Amino acid sequence: MLSEFIAKTRSDPFEWGRNDCALWCASAVAHETGFDPAADLRGTYSSWFECRQIIMAAGSMMKLIKPRMRWPGLRDLDGDGVAIITLGDQILCGLIVDGRAVVKTANGLRIGDEFRVLRGWSWRRP
Repeated sequence: MLSEFIAKTRSDPFEWGRNDCALWCASAVAHETGFDPAADLRGTYSSWFECRQIIMAAGSMMKLIKPRMRWPGLRDLDGDGVAIITLGDQILCGLIVDGRAVVKTANGLRIGDEFRVLRGWSWRRP
C-alpha cells in the first residue's frame, strides 16, 4: 500500500536524480508493481537545472513522464496512485492517497488538499 511506502521513505533525503518528486513517485510505482517507469532517468542528473533541461528537451513534464507510464499493469488514476499535479503554482509529481496529494520536497513531504490532477495512474498489485 502507498501508506506503507510513504512511512518507509518519508525521511529519505530529497536528492535530484535519485529521490526527487518524480523519482520518488516512480519508486512508489516500483514498490507496488515491480515496474520502475524511471529506470532510465535515475542518476542522469544531479541538480534542478539538469532536471529542467531534461524536461525541456522532452517538451514538458507530461511528455517526459506519460510514455514511461505505458505498462500493462497501469491504468488511469482511480483512487490512490501517482499523478502529475498542479499544487499552488507548481507542476509536480505526487502520490494521491485518500484524496490528498503527497509530494517529496527538499523540506520533507508536502501534503496538499487543494491540487489538480493533470494526469494520473493507478495499478493492480502483482
